Amino acid sequence: MYDRDEIPDSLSVSGQINCRAELEGLPDVSFPLTGLNTAHIEVLSFHPCAQVPEQGVDKQSLMFSPPLGNFVLMRYQAICGLGPPIKGFYQLSMVSEDEGAFLFKLHLMEGYKGPLTMEFCNVTMPFPRRRVMYFDGTPSIGTVSTTEHSVEWKIITGGRGLTGKSIEATFPGTVKFAPWQIQRLPSSRSGSGGSVMVDEDSDIETENTNNMVNIEEFLLKKMNKDLPPVDLEEPFCWQAYDYAKVSFKTVGASISGMAIDPKSVSIYPSVRAPVEFSSQVTSGDYILWNTLGKCPSAATAKE
Repeated sequence: MYDRDEIPDSLSVSGQINCRAELEGLPDVSFPLTGLNTAHIEVLSFHPCAQVPEQGVDKQSLMFSPPLGNFVLMRYQAICGLGPPIKGFYQLSMVSEDEGAFLFKLHLMEGYKGPLTMEFCNVTMPFPRRRVMYFDGTPSIGTVSTTEHSVEWKIITGGRGLTGKSIEATFPGTVKFAPWQIQRLPSSRSGSGGSVMVDEDSDIETENTNNMVNIEEFLLKKMNKDLPPVDLEEPFCWQAYDYAKVSFKTVGASISGMAIDPKSVSIYPSVRAPVEFSSQVTSGDYILWNTLGKCPSAATAKE
């Protein structure tokens, strides 16, 4: 999620249908999979036991002879047909070398209806190269905690799910970091008196400090120069403060738009057997890029 006019948001869904059939003999099971037009399927693959007739505009009929035990009947990749379950923006601006002001404004489950329920939703601000001393701010909903290198906002917690309605959640605040030890390797320059060890950036920094043309740009350049390299475990964070990560879980329906009606499942030869169906969605890399910072994006081809 970019919240920028020049960069469109990107949201995709990867999923699968897990199946377990406790049936005697070798019966055939069939059902229609609906909502394919809404889901905008990009990739679709099936278990070898499945027989897949020609796909319709918005419906896919499946027939299969289920093997014993659990198996994956179908895998798919699709565009999120219902829109983002969490949308909004995240902004963080450095007011000094060791303090930043941030703002979240999020909409949860906008356009979603029951039986879809959001069981939990957390937002984490990671700071892998800075140590958090304290934060100040009160969210409109939820609770906040900190670790040495992150601030975590728990918007929805277990036992208090969100069903059949949308909410707006805001969180303004400031975060204070511990000063870091500047580590620079001095450069060697030749002069008339031999080699002299100097700090190449001292004159540049003094000039920038005096001019103060762009205070925040100066602070970011200075901090990113002095900060140690980020760990490989944080591939999205090549600068100091780039993104917040959302974690959530929904149950009750798929957010791709595809659906299975348990009442439409048929078994041949006919046998009385209960059909149970459940669905859940868990977040992958759900990233809110800092609107005021730098972010990666794929360039679109010009025709």
